[in-house]
Amino acid sequence: MGLVVLVVVSGLAARKFEGVTITVFTQPPPYIAKPVMMFAPDWEKTTGARVNLITAPWGELYTKMYASFSMGVAAYDIVIFPAAWLPDFAAAGFLVPLDDFIANDPYIQWDDILPVYRERIVSWEGKIYAVPLDGDCHIFYYRKDALENPEYQAKFKEKYGYDLPVPPKTWKQVRDIAEFFNGWDWDGDGEIEYGVVEPRRYAGQADWCFFSRAVGYVALPGQPGGLFFDPETMEPRINSPGHVRALEDYVEIIKYGVPGMINMDSGEIRSIFAAGLAAMAIDWGDIGVISETGEESTVRGKVGYAVLPGSDEVWNFAKGQWVKLPEPNQAGYLAFGGWVAGIAHNSQHKEAAYDFISYLSRPENSYVSVTTSETGFNPYRYSHFEKLSGWIGMGFSPEAAEAYLKAIKDTIGHPNVQPDLRIPGQARYFEAVDRALSRVVAGELSPKAALDEVAQIWNQITDSLGRDKQLLYYRLSLGLPPK
Repeated sequence: MGLVVLVVVSGLAARKFEGVTITVFTQPPPYIAKPVMMFAPDWEKTTGARVNLITAPWGELYTKMYASFSMGVAAYDIVIFPAAWLPDFAAAGFLVPLDDFIANDPYIQWDDILPVYRERIVSWEGKIYAVPLDGDCHIFYYRKDALENPEYQAKFKEKYGYDLPVPPKTWKQVRDIAEFFNGWDWDGDGEIEYGVVEPRRYAGQADWCFFSRAVGYVALPGQPGGLFFDPETMEPRINSPGHVRALEDYVEIIKYGVPGMINMDSGEIRSIFAAGLAAMAIDWGDIGVISETGEESTVRGKVGYAVLPGSDEVWNFAKGQWVKLPEPNQAGYLAFGGWVAGIAHNSQHKEAAYDFISYLSRPENSYVSVTTSETGFNPYRYSHFEKLSGWIGMGFSPEAAEAYLKAIKDTIGHPNVQPDLRIPGQARYFEAVDRALSRVVAGELSPKAALDEVAQIWNQITDSLGRDKQLLYYRLSLGLPPK
């Protein structure tokens, strides 16, 4: 008996975080919190520690995280948050630099993470403050059985005078296709289908959808900063003619959308598209997963994937005029930038916290996360794209898996890929946009008036945070040297 007791005690003593409890804070399950719940039991068994998961709704997440950092005693050890918030948290000293942890970690395989995520998304002023758990970008979805149907293609050309493009390359083409497929039973299931489904609800992540529609109108190759600010002056570009045209499109397309789209958030549109009600959509990688693997999906094998459409007429900020291009200007947009995990500066358990973050992000575990439904995590490592087995195992056909991963990889690696806004105050800047969008779709303001108002608010935010400092941070976020 004595020997048995010694073995047990020795085994317990070997568990390096015995008796430690770490608290993880993020949004409610399933999305984003689900991987924490999936991997906590094994990590607890191995380390002797405990994971306490606390969540808050999306609309409360930023405020509660920010408030927790200012407390004398940490409310949370780990925060899993949108990468776009990292500048706010890191610049204020709220996060622990992770460079030494990562350098001494034999398991995380840092070089397997795509450069845009490991070098830009999680870094601030030369230091690493978070670990990627998710690779976010917006891609374009369409119903192949609709757009590739020869009968429909002939009728489309008769009506619009040009061949139905598969996939569409411009938002003008998307508008025409949406109109054509709106309000009739084009898939023969006895139900009425519609042109598009996109989020339009306030606090429903519709703001990222707007910028996905704007990027092709304002982001010319070689002219950085088209989406947000002039990188020379920090003057807002949000009310440029290109942005106004994108917002006009954003409003008009509602006419060809699934009924009730004006009140839908990004989560709701996924189930709507998977139910077969729309010909096209914009989303992160989640529509693809739900459409190809969801038990309720009626569109398995019928979905096409592509880089976001753009425009053959683009606003040139350098010239101050529209320019006509021989080919459509398309651009990848790293909407949101992905979810990342950081350690609160006032955590009492930094080593245990990092160990759990590393466990979540390791190649073998993160591959399970990105190939499991309802995690909200999308691929961000080279290895996530190289192996099809996990994607096929979750329900993708080999053909669908290849097409889905190609669209994501083509977006991330696009020569004109545009990063999301990554400066202090990001949440405040986007909140102003989100409110303006909701007022425009409600008919309270015209697109031009709304974006002029946003530009004024953005200037106020910039001045309150320090224009010179914000300009420096913005230039650094674009990979430009300080002025």
